Amino acid sequence: MQVETSKNPRERIERQWRVTSAFFESAIGSSAALESLLARLYRKDPESLAHAHRVAALATRIGEELGMAERALDDLERAALLHDVGRLVLPDAAGLPAGVSPDQATMARRVEQVRVASEVVKDHPFLKPAAAIVGASLECFDGSGFPGGLRGPEIPVGARVLHVADTLDALTSVCLSLACSAEVANAELVRMAGARFDPDVVAAWLRCSEEVPTALVPWWSAADRMN
Repeated sequence: MQVETSKNPRERIERQWRVTSAFFESAIGSSAALESLLARLYRKDPESLAHAHRVAALATRIGEELGMAERALDDLERAALLHDVGRLVLPDAAGLPAGVSPDQATMARRVEQVRVASEVVKDHPFLKPAAAIVGASLECFDGSGFPGGLRGPEIPVGARVLHVADTLDALTSVCLSLACSAEVANAELVRMAGARFDPDVVAAWLRCSEEVPTALVPWWSAADRMN
């Protein structure tokens, strides 16, 4: 997906340099140091920071249900906290490219935001595993995602979990704003299981969610849905 997503490349380069420099200057070597830096970066946008923390909590909960190892859970949590850092460089309000539909422009911008988030932290030894998770977090289980069109188990499990957690928080926020039941968000995850999302990851979320009717919990496995 090659769509220009910024009308001012120089301004974008400067923003990316500032964010990248902030990570290097902070010499992040612990989760506490990462939290401190993110608090500074998001000081003017507390809701985005709150979203990152909600996604981190959801992702960790799903990962625990899947039986992920402690170190993998730590990397997943850090990836969730970092997954929207690209929006500090390329905000959602960037102009609509000429001749491109709003949906295409939104997806192109989101893909680029994720790429930037991964790029900003990929050279930090402490954050490198998280960067890899973020970089694959828009891949879809059926191979229709970005940037590599990876399919099924080709996608890192942390990225599959982050994709579900990020989408779930967004759907839940919409449900709250429209006064809809949270079951609507869960039903949408089930509808897209096997296509956009790993069905095993969706099933793990439903098993550990207190608000999910038993009838919604998928019984199929990822292996079954891949055949």
